[in-house]
Parts: sequence; C-alpha cells; structure tokens
Amino acid sequence: MKNHLGIYSDWVDAAERQANLYPLASPGEETRTRIRKILGFSNAMPVAQDVRVETSWKRNGLAGEEISWSVGYGPRTQAWFLRPDRIDEPLPGVLALHGHDGFKFFGKEKIADGEQPPPQAVRKLRAELYEGAAFANELAKQGFAVLVPDVFLWGSRRFPFETMPPLIQQQAREHR
Repeated sequence: MKNHLGIYSDWVDAAERQANLYPLASPGEETRTRIRKILGFSNAMPVAQDVRVETSWKRNGLAGEEISWSVGYGPRTQAWFLRPDRIDEPLPGVLALHGHDGFKFFGKEKIADGEQPPPQAVRKLRAELYEGAAFANELAKQGFAVLVPDVFLWGSRRFPFETMPPLIQQQAREHR
C-alpha cells in the first residue's frame, strides 16, 4: 500500500512508531480528537538528526554553508546558511522559506544564491515571483544569519523526477 510513496514510504513506518494509524472509530468528537492527535505524530519536539556541513564557500561578501539533516523519513533536507563574511559574532537570525508555487524541482534556489550562479529556470522564476532578487542573500548582506531550507516536497525534499506525474515532468522539462 505504501510503495506508491516512493522515497517517502518510510514516513508511514515513522508514523506507525508514534501511534496506531488505523484505529477503529465511530463518527463524532472523540474520533476527531483522535485524528488530530494521530496527525500530530507526537508531542515530542522535532529534532534534526545527523546534521552535516556538506560544503562551504565565500562569494559576493557572504559566507555560505550547505548543510543537511534527516527528519527521520524520506530524503535528507538540504539548506543553505548565509551570513556576512568576516563576522563571527552572533547575528539576528532569519528562517527564509521559498514559495509553494507549482515548480517543485527547486526550493532554496528560488530565494537564495549558493556557491554557483542560479540556473536559467531559477532566474526566470525569480523574475516572475521575487522581483528578480535572491532576497535571502540580501538579508545576509544586511547583517542577518539566514537559514534557507528546502521545504517538504520541494528541492531536495521533492519526489524524484522519474516518479512524478507526466504533466509535472513535462513542466519541468520546459523550465530547464
């Protein structure tokens, strides 16, 4: 049953370890309460597992790191951590999240520049949705420490291209 989830099939196992996923229940408030509890996984605080610094760079006055971690299921989350170069003191922090538009191939790249210049598809998307700016980099230049993760189902957390529906594959080919 869960094989159609592909790289996220282990999510079901993670959820089953937290609670009974298939309880018998009658309609009513008690069932609604139980469902809310089940969908919440647990009351435990989420903790990133196996955090790694994959690479680091300096570019355009900024220091950057590509970091990754596991949330306990699915592929590793990738993120960029950006800050002004040559500043080692604590900085105010910003969690910068990209939009949830239909173009799931990219995530963090939509709003931030990493070690390499952005591909043409990202430049086009930024022009349409973000006034052409990599706003996370601009925040870092203004003195913020900025974490830019790929969110669930985008970028590093997306389903692999070959498992996507044909329409999504076609859209991705058109935007490359």
